[in-house]
Amino acid sequence: MKFKKTLSAWLNNRYQIVVRNEKDLSEKATFRFGYARLISLGVLLLLILVAVSLALSTTILTRWLDPAYTERENKKKLIQLATEVDALEQQIIQQKKFIALLQSIIAGKEPPANEPTQSEQNQEEQAATPYTTAQLAEADAQLRSEFENSEPGLWAPYPNSPADLQTLFFFPPVNGIITAPFEQKTGHYGIDIVAKKNQPIKCVADGMIIFSSWTVETGWVLMVQHSSNLVSIYKHNASLLKKVGSFVKAGDVIATLGNSGELSSGAHLHFELWHEGNPVNPEYFIAF
Repeated sequence: MKFKKTLSAWLNNRYQIVVRNEKDLSEKATFRFGYARLISLGVLLLLILVAVSLALSTTILTRWLDPAYTERENKKKLIQLATEVDALEQQIIQQKKFIALLQSIIAGKEPPANEPTQSEQNQEEQAATPYTTAQLAEADAQLRSEFENSEPGLWAPYPNSPADLQTLFFFPPVNGIITAPFEQKTGHYGIDIVAKKNQPIKCVADGMIIFSSWTVETGWVLMVQHSSNLVSIYKHNASLLKKVGSFVKAGDVIATLGNSGELSSGAHLHFELWHEGNPVNPEYFIAF
């Protein structure tokens, strides 16, 4: 009991520290304190130091205190690099396909077929299941019946025409006479338009020049990328008036009609339209 009273008195005793001037002993400052207050302040400071230490150890000091920090950061960087490499590989593959497509279009050849994906291969395997003769005969009879009973005029003149091209307005590239129509079976993927030499050739729609150069077979060639994955091609020109990267509008003069290239036998324009890598007949979309 006596110990408790002594401890309580020791804690509650108040002390005073007086700061005086050494020369004239004038009082400059006074500090009052007690052991209870000092202990409370010490505990509070200790708690603050512990909290700050924990916060620093989980944030700023993690890289020095946590041995697994470096490994985690390296794994994050490896995952990020792997993702970027995959994206670059896909970009390179798409660029190679695009270059091969452009080369085939310029050469007037059939575009290379795209390699089927895994899902497409699975669908082809499922579709490869053989049908019986009775099933084929029934399907053929149903198709004939639907065609014969359909009303005249409901069939479009170009059933395979892309729907997104029907809404576009095309400007005639040049006024002249069509001497060779579109024939995909024979490898003639465009139309030949005969007109006066050096007559201005106009762009059929808004777009950007993606190719403007010389080839041995087709002479001066110009290609324009339009919306809806559409590309227009102008071959055998006498001169090119636009460079790669230039933006053009429908009706802008982009070249002059000529007779350049080994495959040309007279002044004319060989004009092609390609939609998503497939040739389409320009006469279904443009009134020449």
